[in-house]
Amino acid sequence: MRDYMKEFEQTLNKITESVLDDEDVKEGNYETSDSNKKLTALGRILMDQAVTTKDDALSNTMARVGDALTAYGTSYGARSLEELVKKTGVAPKVIQKLLGFAEQIQKTTSAVKIDHNDGGLDDEGNDEFSQAGSDNIDAMAADRAATRALRK
Repeated sequence: MRDYMKEFEQTLNKITESVLDDEDVKEGNYETSDSNKKLTALGRILMDQAVTTKDDALSNTMARVGDALTAYGTSYGARSLEELVKKTGVAPKVIQKLLGFAEQIQKTTSAVKIDHNDGGLDDEGNDEFSQAGSDNIDAMAADRAATRALRK
């Protein structure tokens, strides 16, 4: 039988290892570390997605876990997996899946931002679709020529 708790702890530790082992956090330095920023970003993603989720139970779970992740490592937030499970009331396996879901959204969003910065998402309106095609230009020129010919 698989030990889901152990599997989840390994996954969460991989994501949060720098938070859990961060000397600043252990010493009570309250500056935000990079790993805390990452967990906060994942928590915000989950809370944002909870708003658009149609299943109320899932939406509430996403919001609770997201809120707990934004406070992870703070003086009032969870500092370990056990505390996170206790504060949210959500099974470790579910938290693991939600973290994976949030990471996928974060990767997709960052890929879109990179593509936009590289010019892949052109919203300037200066592409070939904003100007008349050559057939339209030829038709307008023929129309003008016919109008001039009728005036003579």
